[in-house]
Amino acid sequence: MKRSLFFLLLTALAPALFGQGPFPTDEQMKAFKTSKTLVVLEDDLFSIYNAAIKDAVKKTWTITPYEFVSYEEFRKHKKDPAYSFLMLTSTAFEKDRAGVNYDFLNLLLGDPVNNLSKLPEFCSFPLAYSGSEDDTYVAKLPVILLFIQKHVGNILEHPGNISMKYRYLKYYNVNMQLLADKELWLAKKDLSPEVDTPEKIKAIYPHAFRVVTEDEIDKALAGSPDEKMAFLFKVGPSGTSDEGRVYKMILGPDGTLYYFSYHLLSKKKPDGLLSSDLKRLAKF
Repeated sequence: MKRSLFFLLLTALAPALFGQGPFPTDEQMKAFKTSKTLVVLEDDLFSIYNAAIKDAVKKTWTITPYEFVSYEEFRKHKKDPAYSFLMLTSTAFEKDRAGVNYDFLNLLLGDPVNNLSKLPEFCSFPLAYSGSEDDTYVAKLPVILLFIQKHVGNILEHPGNISMKYRYLKYYNVNMQLLADKELWLAKKDLSPEVDTPEKIKAIYPHAFRVVTEDEIDKALAGSPDEKMAFLFKVGPSGTSDEGRVYKMILGPDGTLYYFSYHLLSKKKPDGLLSSDLKRLAKF
């Protein structure tokens, strides 16, 4: 995802580049309930992200009051637990040898810590490779925000759920069994060569599906999508790198996350949904 130089420099200087923030404590969960969410925008008048996040928040955000602010405003309020923050972070992983940065949409809570990576993190969702031209996340943002709010609701309702704390988004793989009653929409460009035709998919996956274009998914989500629909959202290098992670998420238009996984890019595991993913989904 292309960003303004100003925003890139700020995030590149932040220790939040490495790994996930700490899971919120019971006290921090209570603070979130009464917080005001500051939606942090990029310092770029022509930012695609800014327009997309504004539209998506206005359409879907109900869990807290919100306000759109600059990164400078975030810096003023970052230590105050009266505020939560919905913002992009450029994230790398210490154990990831590729050294690739990924753009994540994060929901954080203000806290008087010296290190930005120590801000309590309620959710972190992959959107794109940093610096790429990939804007396929735009039409999915309303769905992603619905999921984030559901996820926070689950955390607040079940604060002692150890599985949710340590498995993170993989926790929602418990929903894989529900896909048997859904029609899985797969954009052809997001499929690896081993499963890039309906015939190859049928040989592995026994449930309803359709192979479509990205535009068809986006148009369905922008209209009145069928409640039986589920779709693949893939975050990969899209030709910008021959290393890194390929994230694969299957969501419903209502924000239900049915599947979360990732693999490291290699000759045997290219940039796309793999046959091993479909085999895993086919077990239910």
